[in-house]
Amino acid sequence: MNKSGQSLERWGKIVGLVDDHGYLSVKELGHLCSASEITIRRDLEILAENKRILRTHGGAASLKGHALEHTADPAFGETQQNLDRLDALITSSSTDNFFSLVPEKFSKRFLPVIAEAIPLPNAITCVAIDNYAAGKAIGQWAGAYVNRCWGGKAYILDLTYHLPNTVERSRGFIDGLQEVAGEGEILFSLNSHSRHETAYQLTKDAIATDARINVIFAINDQSALGAIRACRELRLDPQALMVIPFGLEGSTMRSLLAESPYCRGGLAMFPEIVARICLEATIAAYNHQTLPAHVVTPYAVVEKGSLEQYYRRAGDGWKLRPDAIERLILPMPVHTNKKTSANKTPRRVGIAISFWEHEWYKNLCASLVEYGRLFGIEIEFVDAKKTIQDEIEQRRREIAAQAAQEVHPGEVVFIDASPIAGYLAESICERKGITVITNSMPVQERLKNCPDITLIGTGGVLRISSQAFVGPTAEHAIREMRVDRLFLTVSGVSVNFGLSHTNISEVTIKQTMIKSAREVILLADHSMFESESTVQVAPLNAIHQLITDDALPASARVQISQMGVQVVVAGI
Repeated sequence: MNKSGQSLERWGKIVGLVDDHGYLSVKELGHLCSASEITIRRDLEILAENKRILRTHGGAASLKGHALEHTADPAFGETQQNLDRLDALITSSSTDNFFSLVPEKFSKRFLPVIAEAIPLPNAITCVAIDNYAAGKAIGQWAGAYVNRCWGGKAYILDLTYHLPNTVERSRGFIDGLQEVAGEGEILFSLNSHSRHETAYQLTKDAIATDARINVIFAINDQSALGAIRACRELRLDPQALMVIPFGLEGSTMRSLLAESPYCRGGLAMFPEIVARICLEATIAAYNHQTLPAHVVTPYAVVEKGSLEQYYRRAGDGWKLRPDAIERLILPMPVHTNKKTSANKTPRRVGIAISFWEHEWYKNLCASLVEYGRLFGIEIEFVDAKKTIQDEIEQRRREIAAQAAQEVHPGEVVFIDASPIAGYLAESICERKGITVITNSMPVQERLKNCPDITLIGTGGVLRISSQAFVGPTAEHAIREMRVDRLFLTVSGVSVNFGLSHTNISEVTIKQTMIKSAREVILLADHSMFESESTVQVAPLNAIHQLITDDALPASARVQISQMGVQVVVAGI
C-alpha cells in the first residue's frame, strides 16, 4: 500500500479509536496504531482541521456529544478529585451532571454548594448576572449604534449556546436591539458550542451564505474570538460589520476591544468580582446564613472609549481597576483587606470547572485564590469532567459486581465486549463450574488463567479499537451455541430507538448473541441512556433485565419497567 493509503487507513483507525474511548493520549494512540508520537501528532492536527476529532493538550477527544475530554489547565496545578477533603463547593456552568453523580458526598454532612452561572437543584444559591437584562442592555447599545451608523438596518448572526444562561443572553440581546432598531433581522442563530473553532467556521459559513450580516453577537469571548478571526481572514470591511462579545472575560478580549476594528463594544461580566461574591456567599452558607436563590452580580456595557474606566493596562494585559468595584452595585460587601468577623470560615473550598480553556474561569480561579488568602481559605480545583469520568468508571464496576451475582455454578454465559465486560470478568474470576463464551480480548486475557472456568473464544477478526472479535467466523460460532444468559452492552439506549451501537460489524454479532441466549441482561450506566447511536441492535423489550446505576432518573426506570424489563439498580 502506498504512503497515502497507509495514512488514510491510520486516520480512519485513529478516529475510530477516539470515538470508542472518548479520549486517548498521543502515547496511547501511538501504541495502538504502531506509529511514532511525531506521526500521531501530525495526524491529529490534520484530523482536527478536518473536524474529525477534537485536538486537546496531549491527545485527542471525540466530537461525539458523550465524549469526556480531560482539559485541566496546568497553570492551576494538580486538580483535586478527593471531594471528601472539601468544606464547601462552588460549581461552574455545565457541571450539573457532575453534581448529580456525587450528591452523597455532600448530603452526608452539611457541605454548602454554591452554583456559579447556572442554578442547580441542590445548590443553596446561584451567583450570576441577570443574563436577559444584561443581554438586553448590550442589545439596546447595539441598536443605537445601528440607528446612528447604518440607518437602523441590522442583519444579525447570533452565535449562541444551548445552556439556559446563554440562551437568555441571546434572547435579551435580540429583544434589546429590535426594541431600539426596528429593522433588526435575525438571519442566523447558530450553536457555537461555546468554542473558538466552531464559532470561526460557523461565521465563515454564515457570511458565505448571506453577505448582509453586519452584527455578530457572541455569547462568550471564545465565540467572539472565533468570529473576529473569520472576519479578518475574509477581509471584511470593519466599517460595515461589528462583533459584540458577551463577557470581556480576560486580557485577550479586552485588548481586542481596545484595538480591533471589528469590536466596538461589549458586555463586561467581571469574573474578578464574581469570584469574591462566590466566596462571600460560600462563607455565609457555611455559617447557615440565609441567602437568596439568585445573588445577582454586576455587569456593564463597555465601549472602546470607556474601557479604561473599568480596566487598566498591566504589562501585556488588562486588569480590573480597584476603584471600578466601588462604582458598581454589588449584592453583598466584598473586601480589599483581611476581614475581621465572627463568622467561621471553611478551610478548603473546591471549584468544579468544565471549560478550563476559557479566560472567564482562568480569571475566576486566580481571583478566588487571591481572595481566599484574605480569609486563610485554601482553594482546590476540581476537574468536573475527570471526576465524571472517574465516577462513571466506579459505577460501571458496581454494575459489573451486581451482574456477577446472576452467574451461578453450572451455567453457560456469554460476555459481550466493553469496559463493563472487563470489570465483570474480574468479578467472576474466582467462580467455579461456569462456562464463559466471549468475543472480548480483555475478558479472555482476564479469565485465561482461571482453572475452574471453562473459557471459549468466538474467534473472528479482532477490531482493535474495541478489542472485540467480529465477522462471519465469530457469528457462525455463536449460532452453534446456546447460553443461559447474555451480558450485553451497547453505546446507546432510548425508549423509541431501543438498543443501538456505533459499528455495524459489532451490531450484527450482538444481534446473533441475543438470538442464542435464553436470557438477555443489559449492562448500561446512565450515560448510555437517551443516546441513539448509528445502528439499531434491537428494541428495548428484547432484553429481560437491565442493570444500571442510581443516576438514571426514577422516571426512566419506571418507563422501562412498564415495558416488561426488570430494572436492577447496582448498589441498592
